[in-house]
Amino acid sequence: MLFRERRYALIVADTETQASLFLGQIKQIINESEEIHQLFGLKLNEKNEVDFKKDTETDIIVPFLDGKQFRIMAKGAEQKLRGLLFDGGRPDLIIIDDLMNEELVMNKDRRDKLRRWVYGSLIPCRSERGIIRFVGTPMNLDDPLESLMPKENDKYTIVEDLKVWSTKKHGMWRSVKYRAHNSDYSKLLWPSRKTKQDFIQLRDDFISQGIPEVYACEYLCNPVDDSIRYFKKSDLLALTKEDKLKKVNYYITADLAISEKERADYSAFVVGGMDENGILHIRNVIKDRLPGDEIVNTLLSLQRVYTPLAVGIEDMQVSKSIGPFLNRAMIEENTFLNVIPLKPNKTDKISRSRSIQARMRAGAVKFDKEADWWPDLEHELLVFPRGKHDDMVDAIAYLGLMIDKIIEAPTREEVAELEYEDELEQSDLNLQGRSEICGY
Repeated sequence: MLFRERRYALIVADTETQASLFLGQIKQIINESEEIHQLFGLKLNEKNEVDFKKDTETDIIVPFLDGKQFRIMAKGAEQKLRGLLFDGGRPDLIIIDDLMNEELVMNKDRRDKLRRWVYGSLIPCRSERGIIRFVGTPMNLDDPLESLMPKENDKYTIVEDLKVWSTKKHGMWRSVKYRAHNSDYSKLLWPSRKTKQDFIQLRDDFISQGIPEVYACEYLCNPVDDSIRYFKKSDLLALTKEDKLKKVNYYITADLAISEKERADYSAFVVGGMDENGILHIRNVIKDRLPGDEIVNTLLSLQRVYTPLAVGIEDMQVSKSIGPFLNRAMIEENTFLNVIPLKPNKTDKISRSRSIQARMRAGAVKFDKEADWWPDLEHELLVFPRGKHDDMVDAIAYLGLMIDKIIEAPTREEVAELEYEDELEQSDLNLQGRSEICGY
């Protein structure tokens, strides 16, 4: 603003009161700094103070000696922004600072409303050459700020000791996430402010209070603390080349979303195969927003490709939504699924996921980490249950529940015996020799 690169700025915070405090600090610095007055040629009054053209708690207009001027306004989240103009122009600088608060963190509807306001009102109010700077501490994985951050498992993401950034823009945004320290405290972002011992004592204090996730949020910009993740990274084992050659019995589970809501959840399909050693292979995952007819077509296609022994779908999703359509489509396509209506005893997602969590923790689940769906699934697993979406986790949780009641794949010896019996029957050699009736 002082260098005249921008002339109309908005400061936006979670409340107008907070935004006005930020503006008050800026105003105080501009008003009291003689160096700023001289360097930038600000117009002063008889008291040797800045001669503000407008001076309120939420709006200031600062004049230069040559008659030029700039304006800074303070706004709170979800306030009216349409029609904002200064000298015929819209805001060309928007600074968003700490847009979330504790109330919004706990309320999904409020978070959705805030996101719509950011994209439907705040961003459109800027000028064509306007820029936006969005800073703060992500307090939730569904935080509008967190949704813009680079994902650590993305191929374009660069992970350094104290920051994570991406070489690729996220839509219209470039983003970077900073940490106060690395994992062993050997590197500090601001060593003159806090020492290694300071951080260790702080983290120990948060842990003793039973809130390590708050420390991770405030100092590591990580809304989920690594030590208390529901699914740990070490649980996520990779399928080897040898694993992919093993014979497995396939099972499929689906978490279906049939909704007209604007931001309806995704439908997720998980293809798992059980090998002779009781290891569950996650061979394929599909996640998409699909109407009812495409959900049915996807189920039929998976049946034709994998020939699963069973397809598990939540009971209510079968009886209340796709059941009749699926039955008619199976008859028309002459492709039949062995649908197992799942009736989980536990209604909450965390309890429902205990079975697959225990199986992963025991090293009995492996994933195809070379598949294109893996980065998305890995992210969803690692942020569960605080993530924005958990559709794939739900489908895998159902797979864990169904696996508890199924039989493992046949051993190599059993496969060889079955193949021998099939060949013998086809060759008719089993009909040669003595008659089964007379013995001759």
